[in-house]
Amino acid sequence: MGFRVSPGVSVKEIDLTTVVPAVATTPGGFAGYFHWGPCKQIVTVSSEKELVEVFTKPQTDNFVDFFTPANFLQYGNRMQVVRVVGSTAANSTTTIAGVCISSSFRINNEDEFNAPVAAVATAASGGVVFAAKYPGALGNSLKVVAVSGTGVTTPAIGVCLSTAIVFGDSTITSSIDSGTFAFTRGDELLFGDGTTLVLDSIQRSDDGSAFTAVTPVNREFTGVTSNTFIKFGLLYPATKAQPAGSTFSIRSVYSRFINSIQTTSAYAQSVGGSGDAISVLVLDRDGSWTGTENSLLEKFEAVSRASDARKSDGSSNYYKTVINETSNYVYAVQADLAGNTSGVSTKTDWTALNTIGSARLVGNGVVSMPLTAGTSVVPTDGDRWNDGWSYFQDPDLVDVSLLPLGNASTTLAKLVINNVCETRLDCMAFLSPQSTDVVGKLPYEALTAVKTFRDTTLNVSSSYAVLDSGWKQQLDTYNNVIRSMPLNADIAGLVARTEFTDEAWFSPAGFNRGQVKSVVKLAYNPTSEAHRDELYTRQINPVVSFTGEGTVLFGDKTLQSKPSAFDRINVRRLFIILEKAIATASKFFLFEQNDAFTRAQFKNLVVPFLKTVQQRRGITDFKVVCDETNNTGEVIDRNEFVADIFIKPTRSINFIQLNFIATKTGVDFNEVGG
Repeated sequence: MGFRVSPGVSVKEIDLTTVVPAVATTPGGFAGYFHWGPCKQIVTVSSEKELVEVFTKPQTDNFVDFFTPANFLQYGNRMQVVRVVGSTAANSTTTIAGVCISSSFRINNEDEFNAPVAAVATAASGGVVFAAKYPGALGNSLKVVAVSGTGVTTPAIGVCLSTAIVFGDSTITSSIDSGTFAFTRGDELLFGDGTTLVLDSIQRSDDGSAFTAVTPVNREFTGVTSNTFIKFGLLYPATKAQPAGSTFSIRSVYSRFINSIQTTSAYAQSVGGSGDAISVLVLDRDGSWTGTENSLLEKFEAVSRASDARKSDGSSNYYKTVINETSNYVYAVQADLAGNTSGVSTKTDWTALNTIGSARLVGNGVVSMPLTAGTSVVPTDGDRWNDGWSYFQDPDLVDVSLLPLGNASTTLAKLVINNVCETRLDCMAFLSPQSTDVVGKLPYEALTAVKTFRDTTLNVSSSYAVLDSGWKQQLDTYNNVIRSMPLNADIAGLVARTEFTDEAWFSPAGFNRGQVKSVVKLAYNPTSEAHRDELYTRQINPVVSFTGEGTVLFGDKTLQSKPSAFDRINVRRLFIILEKAIATASKFFLFEQNDAFTRAQFKNLVVPFLKTVQQRRGITDFKVVCDETNNTGEVIDRNEFVADIFIKPTRSINFIQLNFIATKTGVDFNEVGG
């Protein structure tokens, strides 16, 4: 408040209630290769179920990357995941002609699509109608189907040439009279007398003699033209034969997925338009998503081909907008479905639209558009760093504490340790030896290989990194096979769980808190004390399966070679919490006056916090110095503020000595107890 020049009353409020805030110290972080989901973007997942929903199930080429966050989430409840793919991976697309414009079309995430990046504009100008939301070959299993009217193609399109209908081995041969059509397993042939035949398989011939079988996985033929002979296998044969020359129309199997087929939306009708309504389906074309061909994944009923169409609540009902805002699988890249996007307010006759390819989507009709040309590419170490792990570098942008590295190469592990953990100073990396060091090796061979990995291959000293002794076998429930997995995700998970069950500054090792989950067998089980001694002297934490005791983390060292308090996990975790919490609170002292009052405020903030940590067994003693002794005139003149915080951390017990002393009969224990 400035000086007053006349009498009056002023009210001034001073807030002395500031406290040291609680900080999150258990979020995990991981960058890995997945077959679906956004790329180059951090996604928070809280369970293995959510991990599957976002990044889909593991396959043979990425099960380590999948089970690393999955195993961590058995212990912790939050994992920040970045999907990384090779630089040449591409999204699946479909164009007006049904052929992808380019195998290089790439949209990594929704932000890039909405920006849009140049790839979107290129795809739109090239005729792409729909594209998979994310890069990867899994998008090739998708098919987008647009259904208008009842899904019946009119007029009659086939002429029956054969009446041989035998139950159990039913076929009917016909010729296509006119037009260009697609046939799919499950479509219905509709005859004038009410007979309905459901298609099972389709074969095609140009001369009526040599028929080509349909591709079994899709059971779909597209581009069938006039004067082509078709032989249909019937899934549900009729009891009534059709005479030669009978004509039929076809009703799409996809119409069965739609609850209420509309031809005109309410909005279009209100302004005098007609025929704008369609339903768009997203299907699992070959069963890669659901295990069943042509299973319905999503549907968008009664959306409009008019760009200005609205729902009753005022939100957009334009098919492109609806799909792009709500679909989990595809983007509608451009408005070619409509052919005319001037809007329903122009009272356009929507029954006179342009065509998609050569298949008209007018009145009653179906356009089937499979997505193709998506590619999955395994990322290099450069990809994993540039498009994944480097996203965790800035503590102001992402809050992360525990980084299990999975099967990272030594080069990548060093990048993470040096450029993330040692730079941020608030997170720890967890790594395991290479699989070739322990999988399929005899115990003495594994010991030698693990020591070589630590001393020569890795050769790192850091209190922000933790190394365990090997790999485990676990069941992959998605593929029903046994997999070999590095243990580092479990060790990071034990650290997270220890904070939930006890405190962050408690050791995660031992029989009380160090039980490792989902272990079928350890690749290297250092049951010998001699083996554990050699590992422990090299800062390698043994993981041991004890008979009747389970599998246990039997060490709590960091990778710091120099003997000090920071060579223990619990001490490093203690200081991360203290430094992170006090630093967060200290930001509110920036630009305040550097005087005795501010320094007293700081001490009054920090001392109660440290006393609480002391009461919770994190430290044995502490001292806070923040006065004129360390804030000298020279320090103040440099606009600096100094506080010295002395901490005596609580140590974990690594060695127990039990002395059993035998005495003579009649000896008073009080005399020998000292």
